[in-house]
Amino acid sequence: MPAPIKFYFDFVSAYSYVAMNRVDTLGARWGREVEWHCVPLPEILAHHGVTSPRDQPAKFAHNSRDFPRLCEINGLPVSFPPEVPPYGATLHRLVFWRLNRKDPALAKDFARAVDYRYFGTGKEVRTAQQLARACKARGVPLAIKEIKAAADDERARKDLRNAYRRALKDGMFGAPFMVLDGETFWGADRLEHVEYRLEQAIKVPRGFEAFQFTSPFTTRNGPLFVKCGKAKAVFGFRADHRHLNPRDVVHGGWMTSFVDVAMAQSAMYALGLVGLTPTIHLEADFLAPICPGQWVECDARLAKSTRNMNFVEGTVLADGEPVLRCSAIYRKPRQVKPRVGTIISPTDPVYG
Repeated sequence: MPAPIKFYFDFVSAYSYVAMNRVDTLGARWGREVEWHCVPLPEILAHHGVTSPRDQPAKFAHNSRDFPRLCEINGLPVSFPPEVPPYGATLHRLVFWRLNRKDPALAKDFARAVDYRYFGTGKEVRTAQQLARACKARGVPLAIKEIKAAADDERARKDLRNAYRRALKDGMFGAPFMVLDGETFWGADRLEHVEYRLEQAIKVPRGFEAFQFTSPFTTRNGPLFVKCGKAKAVFGFRADHRHLNPRDVVHGGWMTSFVDVAMAQSAMYALGLVGLTPTIHLEADFLAPICPGQWVECDARLAKSTRNMNFVEGTVLADGEPVLRCSAIYRKPRQVKPRVGTIISPTDPVYG
């Protein structure tokens, strides 16, 4: 099982508010758990001899514009900067670690509710009563008695200190801070970098390599992979949450797009040519659902080739089991060139 993503955050970090509303969705999309670690950010900064952005006029002026823009991009409400920063956040951190012992999901909901109230609505969250109101407003089932109990929870205090030490060991110097497979990422805007690395870490069967010719659509939903033999090319991809329909199985629209690419290029490969072939007709019979995490590949066969058309049939397998039967007709391109060793390349003059 792949290692989880470590997510370091603090309630006093505005950009943590953005990241905590995205990081779990990102992890789920790529089959990674996310471990949340609440830390005392002021102590992290002090350890490195760094002052708060609020004490740096130029940086704070920039953040005052940048943070609302980032919230807008991510569809989050924002009220920044509040008049008083929430640096009395010791209770917040202790509540998080107290909850995390028994119910990590509840601890995450608590953190999101608190920062939503502070950074989303600009309301103060210093006291136990204010924390309880933040939870109630967001439907988080947490009694004020439980919140108050955290103040004297020595184990929660110990967990907080241990998180601080882990953060320094992992190289944390600001929040939010993520660690993926030993590589570090700082800032909510670096979640895109985390996703880039997760994409690179996709496990594919031996012999498959990334398919280099892409479009904006396949780039967003890919990558696609291809295994090239002497006269045959097999295409594949790893299903994840980006590909799902509301029933949590791979969307038929994505599957028809996938087999369209796979059959068109497999036919040209079998002919020993490269070129882009317009689709004339495409049929797909869905035999079984495809679930996230499965390896999906299209085994296509050039049934017939005429002067102007390629007729192709194919079978799609998910983890070796048939899930789709397909056929298509493609018009041969006017411009072609002999294939040399590999499959279609975006730098090929045919596509210039």
